Amino acid sequence: MSDSSSDEKMGLLLHSETDFGLSLLRQQNLTESFVFSPLSIALALSLVHVAAKGETRDEIRKALLNGATDEELEQHFSNISAGLLVAEKGTEVNVANHIFSRKTFTIKKLYLNDVKKLYNAGASQLNFEDQEASAEAINNFVSENTKGHIKKIINPDSISEELVAVLTNAFYFKANWQTKFKKESTYKREFFSSENSKRETEFLHSRNSNRKYSENGQFQVLSLPYKDTSFALSIFLPKTRFGLSEALQNLDSVTIQQLMSNTSNTLVNIAMPKWKIETALGLNRALMAVGIEKAFTDSADLSNFADGIYISQAAHKALIEVDEDGTVAAAATTISFSLTSVFIPAEEPIEFTADHPFLFILSKDNHPLFIGIHN
Repeated sequence: MSDSSSDEKMGLLLHSETDFGLSLLRQQNLTESFVFSPLSIALALSLVHVAAKGETRDEIRKALLNGATDEELEQHFSNISAGLLVAEKGTEVNVANHIFSRKTFTIKKLYLNDVKKLYNAGASQLNFEDQEASAEAINNFVSENTKGHIKKIINPDSISEELVAVLTNAFYFKANWQTKFKKESTYKREFFSSENSKRETEFLHSRNSNRKYSENGQFQVLSLPYKDTSFALSIFLPKTRFGLSEALQNLDSVTIQQLMSNTSNTLVNIAMPKWKIETALGLNRALMAVGIEKAFTDSADLSNFADGIYISQAAHKALIEVDEDGTVAAAATTISFSLTSVFIPAEEPIEFTADHPFLFILSKDNHPLFIGIHN
C-alpha cells in the first residue's frame, strides 16, 4: 500500500473510531455531566472481536471501525495501545487487558495466544464459587491499573452460576499541561447549566494567552496540549449559549477531526471551570443501539473463545479531573461472558468563556481517549 493510500485509510479509520465515540455519546443524558472512554470500551470489545465469528464478529467490527477489515481492526487498536505506552515528558499512561475465567471452564488456547500477542492481555482463573474473592480479584486488577482511581467495577452478585469469564480493560492517564494555569488566577464565578440553573464553581483563567484555537459556525474549540503534545484536551464550546444538545445532533466525526486538526496559535482570554466528573455506565443497551446485537443473544457466535456463550453484561466506569496543573483520567470496562440460555486570527484576544455546557475530548494524535459533557 502506497503512503498516500495508507494515510487515507488511517484517516478513514480515525473517523470511524470517532463516530463510535459519538454514537455512544448520543445514548447518554446530554443534560447531565458525564465522561466515558471510547478507547477503553473499544479495547474490551476488541477482546470480544477476537472471540467472535460470522455475523457476531461483523457487527462488532462495523460498530467499532466501520470500513475496516478484521485484520485492520486488530492492527489499529493494537497500534494505539502500544503507542499510548510510549508517552513522554512525564505523561503517565497505563493500558491493561485481562481475562478472568472460571476454574472449571476451558478457553481455547489459540484465543488466549491471539489476545496476548495483539493486546498484551493476560489471563487467570478464579474460583467463581467464591463470589466475594472473585469480585475482589477483578476490582483489585482495575484499582491497581488505574492507580486507585477506579476501585470497583463489579459486584459479588454479578458472579453468577452461568458466568464463565470477565474480559477486563483498565486505562489510566495523568499529564501536566504544556502551559499550566496560575493558581492565583483561579477564582469562583458562575457556571450556567441552563437558563434557570446556575452554580458557583472555581474557574481557571488565563489572559492574552497564545493557545491553539479553531471555530466554525457552531463551536469555539480550545485545544490544550499536555507536555507530551501528542495528547491534548479539546473543549467544544457551543456559540449558542444553551445549544449543546442541538449542536451535537449534527456534529459528525469529519467536523470534529477538522476542528481538532485545524487549530492555530491565537490570542485567547480563557475562563473555564476546574472539574471532576465520575460516571458509571451500563453498556448493554448502548452497545445494542450502535449495532452490536447478536453478541448479547443466544445466537451469539463467540466460538473462537468457547462454545455456547454470549455477552450477559457490559459495564464501564470513568473519571476525569482537570485543574491548574493538568489532567487525571481513568476508565475501566468489563464484558461478562455467560453460558447461553438466557479558528480566525485577530489582533484582539478572543473571549473563550466556558460558563455554559460544553463537550470535551481528551485525545492522543486526535484519537479520542475520553469524551464527555460538562453541564
